[in-house]
Amino acid sequence: MVKDASYHNKHTVEAVKRKHSEITISVVMADQLPLEIIEKILKYLKPSDRLTASTVCLLWYEASLTMSLWKDVVLTFENSLDDAACVFQWTRKPVQHVKIKEINFSASIPGLFEFWSQISQNLLSLEIHGSYITEANLLNLLLQCQSLESLHFHNCRDTFITGKLFSNDLVLSHIKLAMPNLKKLAFSENSSYFSDALLDRFMALVVNLTYLSFSGTTISFHPGINKKFYSKNNGKEETKSSELVLTFDCMLQHIAKHSKTVEHLDFSQTLIDDKACIALSKVAGLKLYSLILRSCEVSGPGISGLCATQSTLTELDISSCRRITDNALSSICSLLPNLQKLSIQNCRAVTDMGISYLSQLCCLWYVNLQGLQHITSLGVENGLLSKRNETLTQINLSNTRVTEETLHQLAKNSPFLTHLNLTSCKMAVSDSSLRVVLNSLLHLRELLLDWCISLTDGGFDTSNLTVTNPAIQEDGNFRDLPLEVPSSKLQENCTLADFFSFSGLIHLSVSGCNKLTDRSLQYAFRFRELRHLDLNACPLISDTGLVALSEQNRGIEILILNYGKFTDCAMTKAISYLSRLKRLSLHGCLNLTNLTLKAIERYQLRYLSHLDISHCRLISLEYAFLFQLRMPSIRELDTAGLE
Repeated sequence: MVKDASYHNKHTVEAVKRKHSEITISVVMADQLPLEIIEKILKYLKPSDRLTASTVCLLWYEASLTMSLWKDVVLTFENSLDDAACVFQWTRKPVQHVKIKEINFSASIPGLFEFWSQISQNLLSLEIHGSYITEANLLNLLLQCQSLESLHFHNCRDTFITGKLFSNDLVLSHIKLAMPNLKKLAFSENSSYFSDALLDRFMALVVNLTYLSFSGTTISFHPGINKKFYSKNNGKEETKSSELVLTFDCMLQHIAKHSKTVEHLDFSQTLIDDKACIALSKVAGLKLYSLILRSCEVSGPGISGLCATQSTLTELDISSCRRITDNALSSICSLLPNLQKLSIQNCRAVTDMGISYLSQLCCLWYVNLQGLQHITSLGVENGLLSKRNETLTQINLSNTRVTEETLHQLAKNSPFLTHLNLTSCKMAVSDSSLRVVLNSLLHLRELLLDWCISLTDGGFDTSNLTVTNPAIQEDGNFRDLPLEVPSSKLQENCTLADFFSFSGLIHLSVSGCNKLTDRSLQYAFRFRELRHLDLNACPLISDTGLVALSEQNRGIEILILNYGKFTDCAMTKAISYLSRLKRLSLHGCLNLTNLTLKAIERYQLRYLSHLDISHCRLISLEYAFLFQLRMPSIRELDTAGLE
């Protein structure tokens, strides 16, 4: 017997009441829980939430130090290490991943190695971005990383420019002994300063290579270059690697040497072509799981050659490869039965026929079709939505010509979708199609609706919708739903639509949706898990909507309000609610003055690291500089256009 919506509403409210009472009891006894239970609770939280939870009491802090809770946390040091050296010198946190950005290591930094010895004990990955570091300082850092598995140099041209880094064999042997577990190497965006000789030295540190990346690094594929730098003298071929050029032949030799262990290769933004791909496919014993070829010169023959020998591939990224056609997709779909992630973004020669081949990939859970201007709803529906697809969880359809019918099919046949990008899908996104999406896709975590200009407040109005999602059982109880409802909502006259607004949405972007008003922010935007919200260029949103939004979504960490008409009074009220803000963008907010900066100081937004106040003409440049001096947490302050 089918029960009506009122029956569902009644039993759902009762279920929420029971759940709320249980939560209340748990909070009261939080400091009496066993350590193992607290650790299990913390595993379900995002890193920022764990940080907050660790301040509950000493017991929760001890639980937060569990090694397994730090696997997804990256500690970033940017611009300076002085403060970090003081803060982390005595830390007990088991840091496992460190990123160093734009720091000059040319001279010794006071307290650097005392602090580094404290955090390097459990370090698994180290990324160095845009920093200059001398050989002596790099040696001192690496010798203390005895558990290091991954080493990444991004845009470190000044470090490699001499070509002599680690040229001493004794130094190289000491590093190898200090890092016996190293198995991942990445050298991205290093221009033309990386060479065969440097590659040989770094590869000498690795016993079992699993990951290798040269994204954006200048690599020579032409055989003429080999003849120039590896010419024969007196009938005897030189064996010493060149310090002036990085060749694909040298890479191929190292890949062949580690063919039994290499699983991931990244040649994005290089000149790798079909000939090089075919040479790679002929490496004996090579079984890849991930291959990244973004913005490369590959086409059908090269891709087909690789797919024929690398049937183990689970991830393939050929975004912005202009020569990829439907024939290449046919080879991919027929030869890679285990493929789980596929990105063909901006492969503009692909048509509906190529997309229809995707129906052969039964394991595919991520697909990126952004910018495929020749595909229509027919191709997407035939390739991905012809039948129920519970595997698909992430799809990017931005800048395509799909229609509303595609969204209806998506909501019907892909109920476990978590990430949906509909940027500039003007033919697909309307008020009615969005309501269907919100009603059916209750597992959605990321929803991007940028520049869907026909969208109005009606799109977020679910007040008249009835339950059609299988996540809600017949008895009115929730199954697998993120449920966190405040006591103010636990009333008998509360409708089921009220509970939809408490979904697990984490990232919502409505940039350029210029018909949205305060009504949506007041009555629909009540996402308790919301962390990232983009309201760029939404001119009809005023102070009223901003204050209501901030009060109802206090967990927001990234907030984009560019070109808003907000006043200092509303910003002050909003800032008082948003204590967890990490990034705030107010570009072009012409009504804001120094009072907004004073509000940030007054409420001490200690997590705020990036603030954009560019072209806020009423804010003084002099005051902005003084503000930055008084707010040590601000790492990046954009003041362009201030006077």
